[in-house]
Amino acid sequence: MRCLISLILLWAVLAPAILPASAHSPLGAGENRNLAYATPIPDPLRSYVVYGHLQAGEAAYFRMDMARGDRLGLAVNVNRADSPVPTLVVMGAGIQPSLQLPLAVEIPSGSHVRVLPGAPPAKAEYEPFSPSVMYEVTEYTVIIDEPGTYHAVVMASGGNTDYGFVVGYREEFTVGEWILIPASLVRIYLWEGQPWWAVAAPYVLILLAGLGILAWQQMKERKARGTRAWLASLAGILYIGTGASTGYQMLRALSQTGYTPESTITMVFALVPILLGVWALRLGRPGLSPTEGMRLSLLAVGVLGLVAWAGLIGGPVLALCAAMLPKGSTGDGTG
Repeated sequence: MRCLISLILLWAVLAPAILPASAHSPLGAGENRNLAYATPIPDPLRSYVVYGHLQAGEAAYFRMDMARGDRLGLAVNVNRADSPVPTLVVMGAGIQPSLQLPLAVEIPSGSHVRVLPGAPPAKAEYEPFSPSVMYEVTEYTVIIDEPGTYHAVVMASGGNTDYGFVVGYREEFTVGEWILIPASLVRIYLWEGQPWWAVAAPYVLILLAGLGILAWQQMKERKARGTRAWLASLAGILYIGTGASTGYQMLRALSQTGYTPESTITMVFALVPILLGVWALRLGRPGLSPTEGMRLSLLAVGVLGLVAWAGLIGGPVLALCAAMLPKGSTGDGTG
């Protein structure tokens, strides 16, 4: 158990340092179908990704305020190899214009326009931290000489298109963004075109199996399982579900990209929630006395679960509730 705790704590220290190397903060698109409602990018130097859907002929607008010397980096991804390829249009006073002008795009006054037609992706790219597949179709980078407001437009040049618009290069997360990453991962998998039941299946299977084992264990041992033990056990099951989901998504992505060494990172991200889940289940055994050490362990499980994106947020909340539950016959199953 000491080795288990040491491994998890080491991961918790290292993860915030290594993960941002290839991660983007999620951002909502909003109603950005025209220039007036362009999605504002809060900090264009910070790495954001916006997932959206365009029907044939539609365009999505984005607005960025840039200072002199800033680096504007943009890219557009699609979710499958046979997707219609969108076009990226970049507009601003400091943009080197192209000879080709876009049709049906609103152009701000005083802006130069550069059109970057997308190209069918040569190969799929594997994303190890949120195991998924990316198909980059176009990208653009420029150092800004003239400060001001710049715009980017993603245009659907074919049929219905699911796109990912990436801006910035500094990978940073707020605490709120980090904690809500599990919800963002679900949106990414749905954006990829996976049916909701396939995304939910690993969690549902682990939850049903876990509840069945807990019920069998209680009947066999005939020990009352108090509220604290149930909360800890349910947190453990959700954590293990996260590990199973990560493993499933990794195998699914690798089936499209082929093996890549980066998948080793994904394996670690799958293993840590499973280890946390095992720890929580041990703490949730019926009949254990709610010592201060146990409560501190549950607190650690909850906090580390948030850091590790384990348990779909609900798991860490359950573990923290178990840690803070007052001593008593109902909570501890001793009455």
